[in-house]
Amino acid sequence: MGCAPAGPAGTGKTESTKDLSSALAKAIYVFNCSDQMDFRGMGGIFKGLASSGSWGCFDEFNRLLPSVLSVCSVQFKSVTDAIKQQKLRFTLQDDEISLDPTCGVFITMNPGYLGRAELPEGLKALFRPITVVVPDLELICDNMLMAEGFVGAKVLAKKFTTLYALCKDLLSKAAHYDWGLRAIKSVLVVAGKFKRGEPELPEPDILMRALRDFNLPKIVAEDLQIFMDLLGDLFPGINPPRKREMDFEGKCIEAAEGYKLYPDDQFILKIVQLKELLQVRHCVFVMGPPGAGKSSTWKTLGDANSRMGNKTLIRDLNPKVVKTDELYGVVHMQTREWIDGLMSSTMRTLGQIPDSNPKWIVLDGDLDANWIESMNSVMDDNRILTLASNERIPLKTHMRLIFEIRDLRFATPATVSRAGILFISDTAGYQWKSYVKSWLKQQSYDAERKKELQGYFDQYIAESLKHMKRSFKHLIPQVEISMVMSLCKLLESILKNPAVKGLAFVFVFCCVWCLGAGYDLKDGRQYRKEFSTWWKEKFKAPRFPAAKTVFDYYVDFENTKFEEWNKMANVDISSIIDTTKPISSFTVPTVDTIATQYIMDSFIKVGHSPLLIGSAGCGKT
Repeated sequence: MGCAPAGPAGTGKTESTKDLSSALAKAIYVFNCSDQMDFRGMGGIFKGLASSGSWGCFDEFNRLLPSVLSVCSVQFKSVTDAIKQQKLRFTLQDDEISLDPTCGVFITMNPGYLGRAELPEGLKALFRPITVVVPDLELICDNMLMAEGFVGAKVLAKKFTTLYALCKDLLSKAAHYDWGLRAIKSVLVVAGKFKRGEPELPEPDILMRALRDFNLPKIVAEDLQIFMDLLGDLFPGINPPRKREMDFEGKCIEAAEGYKLYPDDQFILKIVQLKELLQVRHCVFVMGPPGAGKSSTWKTLGDANSRMGNKTLIRDLNPKVVKTDELYGVVHMQTREWIDGLMSSTMRTLGQIPDSNPKWIVLDGDLDANWIESMNSVMDDNRILTLASNERIPLKTHMRLIFEIRDLRFATPATVSRAGILFISDTAGYQWKSYVKSWLKQQSYDAERKKELQGYFDQYIAESLKHMKRSFKHLIPQVEISMVMSLCKLLESILKNPAVKGLAFVFVFCCVWCLGAGYDLKDGRQYRKEFSTWWKEKFKAPRFPAAKTVFDYYVDFENTKFEEWNKMANVDISSIIDTTKPISSFTVPTVDTIATQYIMDSFIKVGHSPLLIGSAGCGKT
């Protein structure tokens, strides 16, 4: 019989199987099953295992297609029957092959996750089921700490597992939190490095630092206080400083300035955290909302690495632009010819480069259970991409995978537990503040005007964004940095005109349009009117006229005051209308079209793309 260990993610199904094989001195091959595999490929694997006497471990076996699973049961049954009859040679798929009776097949499965099939009854009967339960984490912790050279391992292991148990219960249920075995193991490896690096430090300080510095990157802003309090309770009075490499941080600042970014402390911290994560995990998820600076973080880190003398080669691709077959490759059904995939060829090419400089594959696209699950064998300790052609591409020790994603809504626990996580939050708003600073730096205004503009940003933006988040709803979701970018572009366009005076008027006009133009009737409330009323009450100077909403006025640059849009000099349309043509071929300007065209025109002059939203027939085209 074969054996079928089953249980939740991160309980050690594959590792137990590999451990047993090494204890019995058997060669074992781990295959990551995917829906690209067909019955002929599986038959080939069974022939090889039966004739060589090796073991095969099929990870995520229930991801195979039901049609392939039913043929598998026939193929594997012919192997088990031959062993029972003690044959020396037997026939499998029209080939006669020799049989080594010590061969074995193990299938490991996670029950009930996305994209999983139910095994046929005939196949279940060929495997002895074993349930793998959640392991005794404290004992594992104790052993590993001892192996890493800690003397007080028993007490520290108790503290470690207590912290993770409390985190699981008390912190929010964010999808990217994983307090399981793999997370524990990576922190223990870090603690061991710290211990060997600074043997004179007390052991609780070392473990506390490892726990703090390697969990902070993934903690979301609202859980930060609880996590720090838990750490403080378990390690009272201990708060060792972070281990910092000042020369590397200097290179990060240089790299950021090379990309014309403002080197904010938070941004540099995220770059350093990513570097530390990449030292202990070969797969990292860089997560956060749009505009949080995910791409900038890894680009700047790659550049800083190269400036330190570690030439980093980065290949980025979007896994969602191609089908899963085109990402990993597929065997052509009729000709049995192998068609290579985007990911497989990238990984093979990078692996064949002879030097050992860092090489990163960045996968920038949202996760779904279809493509990410085929990465499982690469992301865990096997570090091998197994393809449907039975080719095995190793991820070399100097290669890393970075996934740039928005959230883990469609990922299974099997995926989440396999990667290190860097969460970049935008609640503090350092992203837009940094953007404003770097934008001002690039403009050719004199120092006085720059200072005045920075003052207006500080006065209006933070207050407005805070109130908008609380009180209003946009028609389509918008992130803070995109509104601030639009504001900067609109200012840039208007301030190109040298005749512009009255900077306060211009700034307020741009502010109103860039922050509030995305509002309208939603859920029965007229948010555009509400925004206008709030703005007039909140900011008294420069004052909008009380008669209409803030969107009904533009800035008259000559007299430096607000005027209604219909006062703007327009072509008198009545004289040029050709009455012989149908009425539908004319556009009569209204206050709305004049305003919208003025704003659009300003954006287009500086190469910023406007997006018009509205219901059908409201005159967008």
